[in-house]
Amino acid sequence: MLPDGITYKTLPISVAEKIIADVSTGIYRTPAAAIKELLANAYDADATAVSISTGAPHFAELVVRDNGSGMSLVRFLEIMQHIGGSWKRISQPDGLSPLYKRPLIGRIGIGLLAVAQLGQRFYVSSSLRGENTRFLAEVDLSHFHKDDAALRSMINQDGADSDSDDRIEIGLVRYVDGLPEKESSHFTVITVPDPKQGLISEMYGELRRAIGAEATYSIDAPAPSFEDLVSVVQRHKRADSVLDGYFYVMWELGLLAPVRYLGAGAFIEDAISIEGLGNIHLEEPKHFDVTMDGYEIRRPIRFPNPVAASYGGPPPKLYPLSFEGVVAGRRLAYEGYIYVQKPHIDPVELQGLQIRIRGVGIGPFDRTWMGYPFDEGIKFGQIMGEIFVNDGLESSLNIDRASFRETDPHYLTVRAKIWEILRTEVFPDFKSRQEAYRKTVQRGRLEAKQLRLAQVLERAPEPIGASPRTEVRDRLEMVPRRQVSGNSSVAHEDTVHISGERQRIVEVIQGEVVVDDREFRDATRELKVHERQMVLNICAIMASYGLWDDLDEKKARDLLSALAMAVAQ
Repeated sequence: MLPDGITYKTLPISVAEKIIADVSTGIYRTPAAAIKELLANAYDADATAVSISTGAPHFAELVVRDNGSGMSLVRFLEIMQHIGGSWKRISQPDGLSPLYKRPLIGRIGIGLLAVAQLGQRFYVSSSLRGENTRFLAEVDLSHFHKDDAALRSMINQDGADSDSDDRIEIGLVRYVDGLPEKESSHFTVITVPDPKQGLISEMYGELRRAIGAEATYSIDAPAPSFEDLVSVVQRHKRADSVLDGYFYVMWELGLLAPVRYLGAGAFIEDAISIEGLGNIHLEEPKHFDVTMDGYEIRRPIRFPNPVAASYGGPPPKLYPLSFEGVVAGRRLAYEGYIYVQKPHIDPVELQGLQIRIRGVGIGPFDRTWMGYPFDEGIKFGQIMGEIFVNDGLESSLNIDRASFRETDPHYLTVRAKIWEILRTEVFPDFKSRQEAYRKTVQRGRLEAKQLRLAQVLERAPEPIGASPRTEVRDRLEMVPRRQVSGNSSVAHEDTVHISGERQRIVEVIQGEVVVDDREFRDATRELKVHERQMVLNICAIMASYGLWDDLDEKKARDLLSALAMAVAQ
């Protein structure tokens, strides 16, 4: 603590405009993440349809148009003058959109700046529902991208603050209002006339060439439909290895945007049953369609994929997730699931956990499962999950809306619940389900082998109608075996059947092969269970062909030992 009674000097903290430029243009990880913010704005404006035109294959102009309620010029200028303040939450204190009562997605008031990542200059045109005019505005942020921007400061040369309320200019808006429009029309159109070269490079992409892969679908070889695009991804380990940058943006947008699942939902049971499917609820936005260059964008999650559907292992399983309560004085409510399939989740981009707040994906799937502290090896590649947050967690969002502040109580609560179900239910269930499956497979194989053996025995000279078995039998007369050394006889501890007596070690009794249990155990004590069964089966085949009939006890015992030795090789 500074001492009292002393006059202090002050120095304002200055921030180079380059930092503000980075915030406005670099907070979104990918083009899809930036476009997602524009879709979220349209969703909040009660739009039912959004069309995205990229101008492919040359990408000379990017246009995003929605049929939402639109906005007035006054509202637009307020947004431009108060970047970082969410007017939606102020104008709609109940947190719902006016028309369809959708839970509002926008919160921190920087979504429109997502356009700055797509281009340095853009146009906004909008007509408010019920009005017969529209406005047109040009937003220019280009001076933030000059090489000397980092050298500028937020203070004047004389050291005084450039703005008393600590706000600085980040661009220039030119606008015109009152342009005629149909009264029945309502929309917002955002146009980027000169997309950034980085965006164009992203659309073409070089990753596939770098890893020696060739894109199945590309700008030069387009996908017939979005469903075809998803189908080819399902059959490969990585989406970015079979899609070029353009179609990968489209696929990623489907994961992040508030759109419906492809088909009837995320899970299909056509090929294999999914345990627990009836216990989960999947949230899907209603009355909101998104197209990109004519492709209908959907959430590209469909399991099991073809490899898993034909894999010989435990069937896929779903574990439901849910929570509702008050945490740190704020309500937190979510639903979701964890999905398990073998041999692995394809593509790898879907391995991990994705959290959706009000239908919008917060970043890519987290393969660490919020930093799960235990090493589960390959099991992490066999699970994925989604959480649909209906209330709460928004305060933990970082400015990029793709990650969380990990000290927030809501985040900590969600993480603790996820870790708990992974540690106490999902991962322990792996072992028990695999063991149960292994035993089932073994039983099936044994039954199949027994059936084939029975068919062979039924065709033998002495047909056998049942599986061979062992039982404890009464021994024949035994005499001590003596070891002769010189002129003296020394009694040996073992006994032996009298030589010449017909053997009873392996017999056919009422059409069934019965083997003396004690003799069998003595001969096969070094063998594994399946090897013992093999010896038993060989004994049965030999009996059905009468190969034991003329043997005495000693020869039968020696033969049984020889069979065990042969199987053990």
